[in-house]
Amino acid sequence: MTDPERFRPLHGAMLEIARRIGRDFDVERTEGYGLDGELERGLELAGPCVGLRPKDPDAAPIVAAFTSFPGLHVRFGRWHREAFPACGCDACDESVERQIERLGQMVDSVIHGRFREALRRPVLPFMGSGWLEAEFESPAGSRSTGSRLDRVSARRMSGGRRRVDLNWGPWPR
Repeated sequence: MTDPERFRPLHGAMLEIARRIGRDFDVERTEGYGLDGELERGLELAGPCVGLRPKDPDAAPIVAAFTSFPGLHVRFGRWHREAFPACGCDACDESVERQIERLGQMVDSVIHGRFREALRRPVLPFMGSGWLEAEFESPAGSRSTGSRLDRVSARRMSGGRRRVDLNWGPWPR
């Protein structure tokens, strides 16, 4: 990593997104440490986190942690976490412009109700681990991710249910 400082504009981009959202949507903005202990765990923070919670409980919240790397770790909805940049090393060749664009697209998907999360647990314990997925839709297409969860985490996160689908709604203006 020869120039991690190239990602510093991500902090300003997130603050500008939060400002725009606060102006255009019925949302509660909070700032501080400890807004999302799980998101913040293990990160060296460069400043307080910013939380954006729409007044409609059917709309997904967003919490951004500003890292000293510099970069961002963002929680979309209940479970999905995303790092900006995803890696930051020279070999990955991520540009700050592309990371800001990716952040903006994901935020737009969330605020327009084009974001969903799902958690699945196996029917029987010996059938393996749980599965967590997220999907962001946009006019240009969709992007989905999935990851395995150990059985204990899947059970805790699902409240004991076998399947949890969260089809988040649009944010109120």
